[in-house]
Amino acid sequence: MAPKRNRIICLIGMDGSGKTTHAFQIIAHFQKSGLKCRYVWFGAPYLLSYPFLIICRLLGLTKIHRLQGTVTHSEHQFYKNKPVALIWPWIQLLDLIFFAGLRVYRPFIMGFTVVCDRFTPDNLVELMADIRDEKLYKRLFGHLMLSLIPRSSDVFFLDVTESFAFRRKNDLPNVDYLVQRKRKYHLIAKEYQIPMINAERPVSVVQEEIIHKLEA
Repeated sequence: MAPKRNRIICLIGMDGSGKTTHAFQIIAHFQKSGLKCRYVWFGAPYLLSYPFLIICRLLGLTKIHRLQGTVTHSEHQFYKNKPVALIWPWIQLLDLIFFAGLRVYRPFIMGFTVVCDRFTPDNLVELMADIRDEKLYKRLFGHLMLSLIPRSSDVFFLDVTESFAFRRKNDLPNVDYLVQRKRKYHLIAKEYQIPMINAERPVSVVQEEIIHKLEA
């Protein structure tokens, strides 16, 4: 079934949940119908954030985990400094607004179906971990971040167990890192009624469910 309009499709979830794999399969599916598609990896949106992160590194608020070989992982411990914890989310929000406009809204306005590998819910989860605020998603700031997702967008939370995700990624410090984030994803998904999809099943089965929901 050929889609009647271009749209924004967002896949959110923990690292190792299969977002990238399914994003490219969604694109391949819709391109067969002649739809123009654009893949967007919406990772950490750093522009104004860069100088702030450098300062925090000098203050000792960023911990570097040395993993296998040359792989490293940065953990922001901004909760240790109250002024930093207050300022950091708003700096990220400004960067999110800029990059969402450039990477997501601009191609959408140009007629592309935009498939986002991560989007603002993922950034919100990371912020909640950075400043250790479990209720950030309920506050004004959380509502502002999630309002960046257009109402007509299709958002899916790819849910997997922490052990499953950890086996698939070699750049994560430990399973506890994922435990903390999975809980936050579930809070956000429940609050904003984001459909959850069990992504531990075979890729073809998960993909069929996503396409079915998109074409319903």
